[in-house]
Amino acid sequence: MRRAALLLLTVLLALGPASVGAQIYRWVDDNGVPHFADGIDSVPDRYRGRAVPLGLKNEPAPGPSAPGAAGAKPASGGATIRFIPGQRIMVDVKINGNGEAQLMLDTGADRTLISPRALLAAGVRIAAPAGTGQIVGATGSERIQFVVVESLEVGEARVGRMPVGSFNLPTADTGDGLLGRDFLDQFNMNIDASRGVVTLSPK
Repeated sequence: MRRAALLLLTVLLALGPASVGAQIYRWVDDNGVPHFADGIDSVPDRYRGRAVPLGLKNEPAPGPSAPGAAGAKPASGGATIRFIPGQRIMVDVKINGNGEAQLMLDTGADRTLISPRALLAAGVRIAAPAGTGQIVGATGSERIQFVVVESLEVGEARVGRMPVGSFNLPTADTGDGLLGRDFLDQFNMNIDASRGVVTLSPK
């Protein structure tokens, strides 16, 4: 239940007018893991028949919106991530070439979220955010700040300058935050749940 609530929290991240009014859908993959998507078009084709609208919509973010993932520098390299089948996929990430963090891989999260502590340790200036957004959850909404990192790396897979959310997630079992689709979609990704292997390769 806590996992489902966390996924709902992250997918309801509102980053600009284009997200306003999008219906939120819930779907469950073949491994029984629930996911939430912003609009039916965001649900993989094979699961659309079982996707259920939740009657929830994104809310507009107050103030200027955060820069989009389209502003990220080109991706390069690749990586192999190993995990224990049935458990969360935790990923060792390098921020700005030196700072280290452990993020939970979440294909249901539109944006990467990293704790302020990990960002500060990597030398990121969180006092001067590049934009703001809003998280909408079951208990209300909360403002979130976005900062720009010079690079984000998983093994040899690297994305250059990109915005990430500076945010402390409410549960400790997600490590230092979430690795979202703004990073993952820069690569061809394959998740082999039976072998416990995630592969990122250049597009």
